[in-house]
Amino acid sequence: MILKRIRAHYFKTYQTLDLDLTTLPDRPIILIGGANGGGKTTLFEAIYGGLYGLKIRNAREFDQLVSAGYAPLDAPVRARVQVQLELHFAGNVLQHEQQYVLKRTYALNPQGQPQEAVELNLNGDIFRYGSAMPSKERQRAEAEVAKIIKANLPQELSRYFLFDAMEAGALLKTDQLNRLIRENIENVMGFQKYQQLAQAAEKLVQQHTADRLALDKEKEEYQRLTSTKATLEQRAAQLERQLGTARQYAVDQQPTYQALKNSVNAEETLTQKIKTLEQQMEATQGRHRAWREQLTGFVENLERHIVLPQLAAGFRAEIGLVEQSRAQQQTQQRAPLTPDTLTALVEQALAYLTARRALVPGVPVPVPDLVAHLLQPAAPDPAAAAPAPYAHLDEAEVRALAQLLATAYSNPFSGLASQQPELAEALTAVGRQQQQIADYRRQIAGHDYSLLQEFEHNEKEIKRLENDLRDAREESKKLDAKIHQMDIQVEAEPDPRQEALLRLRPFFQGVADALLRTKKARIESQMLADLNLNLVAYRGVIERVELSDELRDLTFRLYHRAGNEIYLEHLNTASKQIVVQCLLKALHESGDYDPPVMIDTVMGVLGEESRAAMLENYFPTLSHQTILLSSDSEIRPREEFVALEAKVARAYTLQRDKENQCTDVVGGYFGRAVLE
Repeated sequence: MILKRIRAHYFKTYQTLDLDLTTLPDRPIILIGGANGGGKTTLFEAIYGGLYGLKIRNAREFDQLVSAGYAPLDAPVRARVQVQLELHFAGNVLQHEQQYVLKRTYALNPQGQPQEAVELNLNGDIFRYGSAMPSKERQRAEAEVAKIIKANLPQELSRYFLFDAMEAGALLKTDQLNRLIRENIENVMGFQKYQQLAQAAEKLVQQHTADRLALDKEKEEYQRLTSTKATLEQRAAQLERQLGTARQYAVDQQPTYQALKNSVNAEETLTQKIKTLEQQMEATQGRHRAWREQLTGFVENLERHIVLPQLAAGFRAEIGLVEQSRAQQQTQQRAPLTPDTLTALVEQALAYLTARRALVPGVPVPVPDLVAHLLQPAAPDPAAAAPAPYAHLDEAEVRALAQLLATAYSNPFSGLASQQPELAEALTAVGRQQQQIADYRRQIAGHDYSLLQEFEHNEKEIKRLENDLRDAREESKKLDAKIHQMDIQVEAEPDPRQEALLRLRPFFQGVADALLRTKKARIESQMLADLNLNLVAYRGVIERVELSDELRDLTFRLYHRAGNEIYLEHLNTASKQIVVQCLLKALHESGDYDPPVMIDTVMGVLGEESRAAMLENYFPTLSHQTILLSSDSEIRPREEFVALEAKVARAYTLQRDKENQCTDVVGGYFGRAVLE
């Protein structure tokens, strides 16, 4: 199979895509470069979707599929928009090259349901089917197209040859790789037809043996055993088919499941972000409410905060005079002393003066006369007779003036003013925070997580089917032993036909076993050579690669020349990527199909030495057509591209147009043209 051209219209980031993918015998590589987010993975999806179709379940998924640069998806536009994928390829059928053009068109019907139309041109013969066809006609036409595609590259094998190198290493972390290989290796390598012949020969032996059994009872028992075994085999075959379907579903959906699983974790992060933003908004709004309340209180109490402090400062001296005058008035208005009180005071004063010898000895002091003199009214004081300047103020007013000076005043305006710019900025941020919350909620609402439950249910179903299949095989072995005991009775009597039939089953099984051993040895040899060249961590020191003999549980092991096993789980991510890629290359070369190989994220996490090894020993000999999707940090234009250029037939660069939300394709690899 050779891919010749890919065309796409309004598929995700591509408004119009038309790439020539033809290669030359000595230049098998198509190199396609682009920045992260530039459309490399979308190109990968376009080729895969062109071959096997797109799964579009509803109008929302269709809208997500349509190029964002097309137009806003209002109702009139959605009724006209079509997504088209067109793939040109060639393949050999009975040693003759056939030319294929496979076109898939997707649109929404008037009810908003996604519709598919498929057209396959095989050397001028046209096969068509679509969602609008009657069910039986569609199934018949779809089966014809699927048969043609399967003859070139079955979808179940596509993971071997169309893969993301970053995901390749992750296959060793789970049983996905073993599932993939053991479900398809018989078809890839042609074992199944021999095993089917061996099974047919066994049924002939059983039928002939039943005919030869003499006694009816023995014959009836033998037929019962063989019938029971046939029923078990049918059940085992059915279980195998169901198991194959379940395993293939797991392989196909593993990337989507992991992405959705990561999305669940991302949603928890988004939910926490929403909670944090809501708390920030609530805190900002709370601060704003408190600020408004303080501002309202300031305005309502403007006299207290502004007028009264100014009055206190301006009238401080005069209020002091008021207090002083009031005190003098109070002193003058004190009640006069009575004669008895004054007499007692005079006697005390004379006693004090006598004790101090301050009086003239022998000169008596008449106390009554002195008291009478002191009680005489004093001459009027003109100043005292003048009215007090603040006599008009009553006691309450004087206390109020005194309180005006005694009160400690504070002006909150400066604090409120300093808070205003920061608060205004925080309030402006509330609008952005609301938009962020809306965006986060849209991201959460945009995912359908039903596949998570389906995938996990499928995993449980795989385990159940594996157990049931194991039980059926064990029961079949027990029946085999009983049947064989009856075979021995018949074998004692000479019968050339019986002898011939008995030899057929081991013959065909032997052919299948011999083919398995031969191809197994070829895979081991190929992997050994490639790993010793490309696995930098163990370059040149791997002594052997061993694949297990059991197809149903295919595993492989690596051994150091010192004799110890090199455990796959101990390898780093880059080494795991190389191991898987070398295995896929060996399967590619040993299989009955000859498809192209397409690798996204080609260098993954490889270091400098591993890059050089892959460029020199792996990519140039990988396939007759190898399509590499790379960023300029993986295959660098001035370094790796120069080393690879002699094997490159065509090179393109994907350029992202942010304004028009689309990807354009230009010739050359990041500005470097391929030399003729």
